[in-house]
Amino acid sequence: MSKPVINNYEDLIREQERLRKQLDVKKQELNGRIREVKEKLAPVGTILSAIGGITALGAKNPAIKTGIGLAVDMLVKKKLFKGSGLLTGLIGSFLVRNVATRVAAGAAGVIIGGLVKKFASRKKEPTAKPE
Repeated sequence: MSKPVINNYEDLIREQERLRKQLDVKKQELNGRIREVKEKLAPVGTILSAIGGITALGAKNPAIKTGIGLAVDMLVKKKLFKGSGLLTGLIGSFLVRNVATRVAAGAAGVIIGGLVKKFASRKKEPTAKPE
């Protein structure tokens, strides 16, 4: 593409406007392409999100993680997956540990929340003043 000839201020303003319009068109094309890529990758994101939910440990408390990990290792690996192969035992115990950790983390949250409410309500109860 050849450079436009700019001889005066009006030519400069016209060229600037032309370039702005060209930039807007390119931006719209790029946004359309990005939208297409997002639509094509949406199923992959859903799958990765589901896998991440299964593989991520639910509890943030290391004591809960350790306790459940030990319990799962003792019970599941030694009893349930005793006769299974190495891969089956590892994957099975991993999934059971993750599910158990999530359940325990949820239950621990409910229990701790109930205790906090109970102690908070005790502090708020007014004490009877003798008359």
